[in-house]
Amino acid sequence: MWKELLGVSSLNTLLNDPINIELLKLVCAGEGIDVNISELSKLLGKHRNTIQSRYEQLLQHEIIDRPFLPFPWLLNEHPLLVIEKIGLPRDPKTNLWIELDPNIWAAFFFKEEEYNTLMIELHKDLYDYQLWKERSLTDDMVSSRSGIDYIPSDPIYLSTKAIVKSDSAAPINTFRENFKLGFHPTINGLKLDELSVDLLEALLSGKGIHVNPNNIAKSLNVHRRTVQRRIDLLINEKIIQPPVCRFPRIWTPPEYFLVISKLEIIRNKPRITKVLSEDSHVSLLLKANVGRYNLLAFSSFYRIGDHLAWEEDYDQRFTGSIGAVKNFYLSPAMTFAIHQQYITLAYLNARTDYLRGKDIMKTMKKEQK
Repeated sequence: MWKELLGVSSLNTLLNDPINIELLKLVCAGEGIDVNISELSKLLGKHRNTIQSRYEQLLQHEIIDRPFLPFPWLLNEHPLLVIEKIGLPRDPKTNLWIELDPNIWAAFFFKEEEYNTLMIELHKDLYDYQLWKERSLTDDMVSSRSGIDYIPSDPIYLSTKAIVKSDSAAPINTFRENFKLGFHPTINGLKLDELSVDLLEALLSGKGIHVNPNNIAKSLNVHRRTVQRRIDLLINEKIIQPPVCRFPRIWTPPEYFLVISKLEIIRNKPRITKVLSEDSHVSLLLKANVGRYNLLAFSSFYRIGDHLAWEEDYDQRFTGSIGAVKNFYLSPAMTFAIHQQYITLAYLNARTDYLRGKDIMKTMKKEQK
């Protein structure tokens, strides 16, 4: 129905529409997204002034980011997920490259063997990744070590099509449990209470968060109904998702360790995969084919000891089923950069340039005739 109303026929057509691209830039950057304090007040049974104050505190203490519309379609456009240990110079030029490169999703200070950084990247394919790595040196974006014309690295290649679970809000249940146990009465300097945690959970699930089509319509100089129809279609086609707030470190709450685990599942893989996908510690789970490892998980823990106990529990539940495990423990202090929306906006800006180039070529061909 929506396709007929908009006169479009395919996903390619949707992303070839300049208005859609400009619309996506706005909503993915959080423009025109409102938090309805009155709605949250009714939901949580507290005065709206109290909810307003708690919401502002969550933002000020960087426990959540401001709301926006996630752009999962990016994982279709860049289906190669690379997690690599890499040896990089510690200098301003290289740091700027990490902060601005549109393929780097996240980077962490990390020391193992000759490597000092762990990066999470998104690429179109393996060849695109190879060209990207070469350009970083040939275009002088990264300082090379004396006498070396390559960047030493140890990459893991994964497919976004192999994602079993992707739920950045999942750790809120672990967060709530730890709060009740008294493990973290404060987070990022903010003293928590039951209401703070309830509000945090509501915002992470998108409750009380809405797109304001009037504001976006003014920015795009189109009718508000046009905006609403296009947003509904883009959500229906799974190009974007409804608006939410997220943790600044995407996969894990503030002050928590992000643990990236390579897992060798010897037997009972379907059962173990199902249990892991239902586990609130796990925010991202992928099928893998990395040496002996066939699953990869991103999980959240407040203390390393909690993760060790969690691992032991799985060993006991699935005796003889879990073989080798390789863990990367990434603390908040090890976080160098996480680009929650930057990669999406860089992709959309590149899409704008592509469409503008197509229009110029069309104009030139008409003039030649």
